[in-house]
Amino acid sequence: MRNSLSLEGLSGYVARQLNQFFPDGRTVRSLAIKKLTPAALQRLETCMAACARKYFFRDGRPWFDHLHSDQYAMFLYLLARTSAEDGSAKGRELATKLFLLNKALHAADVYFEIQMPDIFLFAHPVGTVLGRATYGNYFVAMQNCTVGNVDNRYPQFGEKVVLCSGSMVLGASELGAGVCVGAGSLLVETKVPPYRTVVGRGKEIRILPGRSEKWRTYFQA
Repeated sequence: MRNSLSLEGLSGYVARQLNQFFPDGRTVRSLAIKKLTPAALQRLETCMAACARKYFFRDGRPWFDHLHSDQYAMFLYLLARTSAEDGSAKGRELATKLFLLNKALHAADVYFEIQMPDIFLFAHPVGTVLGRATYGNYFVAMQNCTVGNVDNRYPQFGEKVVLCSGSMVLGASELGAGVCVGAGSLLVETKVPPYRTVVGRGKEIRILPGRSEKWRTYFQA
């Protein structure tokens, strides 16, 4: 994957942002970011290579642009998760700062302990909060989405699930593969069969007839 900044440039860019936002006297060195960045970029490339979005490619190859907010939000999540995976206190502190930076820049609340799938997409994720659900590959979250618990029970998502803007999925909901949750919908303890579109809130939930292929808007077949 090609990048808009060199490894050194990207690492320094992230470090300067962290130190500007969190001037706590514990300076983040660009070298610490540089050690994590190749693994995070490799994971990001797996996501971007599967996408069907023209701005994710240049000359037919995945292209990471640090000024593309969707891409950068995904990168910061992956960088934070990579940092936390070493299990050290310093790794978790850096991961926490990266998580908070993502919240500050994109209003995306995706904690580094949340295990996103290998292939996912944040599509304008402003105001989106993703909790400790089970996520399948080809997962899409748009703006102002919420995934959360009820009585400490979280949703389960099959592959190719799309959460449209303003949708909420809570509790022990089970969404089959290919489900599209319509804009503004609220699902609580709800089961949805595969490849269907679900809309509505509470008792007004409707599962629409016909097969949903919304995921194809975002990912290559």
